[in-house]
Amino acid sequence: MAVESQPPKFALPVDSEHKATEFRLFSVAAPHMRAFHLSWISFLACFVSSFAAPPLLPIIRDNLNLTSTDIGNAGIASVSGAVFARITMGSACDLFGPRLASASLILLTTPAVYFTSIASSPTSFLLVRFFTGFSLATFVSTQFWMSSMFSAPVVGAANGFAGGWGNLGGGASQLIMPLVFGIIRDISVTKFTAWRIAFFIPGLFQTISAFAVLIFGQDMPDGNFHGLQKSGEKPKDKFSWVFYYGLCNYRGWILALTYGYCFGVELTVDNIIAEYFYDRFNLKNYITAGIIAGSYG
Repeated sequence: MAVESQPPKFALPVDSEHKATEFRLFSVAAPHMRAFHLSWISFLACFVSSFAAPPLLPIIRDNLNLTSTDIGNAGIASVSGAVFARITMGSACDLFGPRLASASLILLTTPAVYFTSIASSPTSFLLVRFFTGFSLATFVSTQFWMSSMFSAPVVGAANGFAGGWGNLGGGASQLIMPLVFGIIRDISVTKFTAWRIAFFIPGLFQTISAFAVLIFGQDMPDGNFHGLQKSGEKPKDKFSWVFYYGLCNYRGWILALTYGYCFGVELTVDNIIAEYFYDRFNLKNYITAGIIAGSYG
């Protein structure tokens, strides 16, 4: 008797753990490549939001009467927010899965992006930048998610593309925000109102990306953490053990130091580069300063 062959469960070839053994960059096949595209797009949205303010600083500082010290402190606050959030994001992914951890953080930080439009003092501006910076911890969930979906021979490519394309948001924001501001201003809106309205664009982008992750994403090839833990296919981790093993892993501390030196510099420059070009070279066009700054990001 002939036995009917069963159709493959996954569009991509997989290993024994159902992790993809191929990385097809332009595929959207579920669940592997769909997770890839959801992760980098949502991470890019967070990057755009976190660095939406720097290219508009020449206008914002005039409106809020910001000093150079205020601007510097706000930049430090945005980076600090990212550092604090990333410390706990790994544990959140271990406990709840990268899909829920990522989408939850994005939605929790989205109000700070919208509230930037009503900032009225140096203190309020610092606070919204601090809380918006938390969203950059989605880098951790992005790397965790890719490691859950792709096998060893291709996971490096998946992590590299997801993290790299997401990081492009640092440059994209330098281009997008001056253009959005210019369009709003050109429809007879004063510049001090136009920059505030402009922040609804990154806020909306971030909101949509979070719901896309929740609706279309999946933690692992065989399902989400909650369902797999409920069925007994995946053991449930305890926060105390996850945190303990994370602290005791010397490799993690080495990576933290090396990553801090390189990524910390990137965030610092993203915070000041547009304003620097605008002031240093007397560029009286925000879009030109943004294009030059965007080439770095």
